Amino acid sequence: MSNEVNHRMDKYSTSRNKKHIARYLLLFVLFILIVSAILGAVYLHTVQKSVNRSYSATGLHSEGSVSNLIQKKKPISFLVLGTDVGTEGGFGTDRNRVGLTDSMMVVTINPKRKTTTLISVPRDIMTSISGFETSFPQKLNAAYAFKESSDNKASLGDGVSTAIVTLQKMFNFPINYYAMVNMSGLGDVVDQLGGVSVKSPLTFAFSQETAHATGKDLYQFQQDSTNFKYASDGQNFQSFSKMNGKAALAFSRMRYQDPLGDYGRTQRQRILLNAIIKKIKGNPSKILNLKFINATTKNIASDLTAQDMLALGSNYMSASKNIVSYTVQGEGEMYDGVSFQRVTTAQRQAITNKVRANLGLSPADTGSEFGSNISSEQLLQVDTADNLYPEDNTDSNLTLKSEDGN
Repeated sequence: MSNEVNHRMDKYSTSRNKKHIARYLLLFVLFILIVSAILGAVYLHTVQKSVNRSYSATGLHSEGSVSNLIQKKKPISFLVLGTDVGTEGGFGTDRNRVGLTDSMMVVTINPKRKTTTLISVPRDIMTSISGFETSFPQKLNAAYAFKESSDNKASLGDGVSTAIVTLQKMFNFPINYYAMVNMSGLGDVVDQLGGVSVKSPLTFAFSQETAHATGKDLYQFQQDSTNFKYASDGQNFQSFSKMNGKAALAFSRMRYQDPLGDYGRTQRQRILLNAIIKKIKGNPSKILNLKFINATTKNIASDLTAQDMLALGSNYMSASKNIVSYTVQGEGEMYDGVSFQRVTTAQRQAITNKVRANLGLSPADTGSEFGSNISSEQLLQVDTADNLYPEDNTDSNLTLKSEDGN
């Protein structure tokens, strides 16, 4: 890879703002399902035109084979990715979309069991990117950006395919579909709904400018209250009881002040998601318009066709009744001045077991630690996670725990 591309990767890895992508990305997939289920075939033509602007194939499998899974109501898997770039004029319509996928989530939907499972994959996990093995070591969340940066003719789906192949090699399970989501899209959807009222689980302040408790564009949230304050200059506050899109993003993004860390952030995201879905259920007419559909699909790129989405809406909505979230974290490690996550065989096997079981597949060994092959010299430099962290490679690490501790 060129020095210019490497420089771009370094720039993205040091950008603090782009590390605040939340882990509620399934939200947008669920919105599409809800919209599709309500609108039905009468609105198919309108929905299809909007969805087509977001469509980008990966070329990894035939559309017919995966669409057949949906038609037969089989369990399916998604790779859901989050980024902060690419919605001007519609997601993926221009080249302003080369950024790190700062959130990566494997989602499995099993309509027979009526369950949806979300597994957050460490974005900083050390890997060998498929097709770019000479750049080793890299972070998993750079796989998409490497492809996009190296080939100005690559489609958005081409970049995602690099991430999918790399991930499949590491964990040994299939990915049927993907959805890439722009973080700002949550704000668009909240605004289209006319705002939402959300009770904060803790007291905190968050500046959209600094991502900390001080600065301009500052929000102050109060524990057990739907009221919050906002000051564009960071000093002169006004009080509000309903969140607009910008306030919803601030509520969802804060990480550093939460005593529960990432779990606390995902908790706030679930609270916000529940408020949004409750508002939609209470007044379905809010989404019965093309403006809402465009606001949603504008911020999504996927290889789901409109027909797939309609089938999902009718065949898989029952799976949204039981949503379980898991977060897998490896051990933090600094290598050559860069922060990585190292994940042992047992920790990867836990992810593999959960996903394959949810898809109704037979058990199988997890993939290799780095995905693609690396040389003996490269291995000697970084060693294996199993050797470095044997305490994380035991039988107790073979079982994932949900975010509520179960």
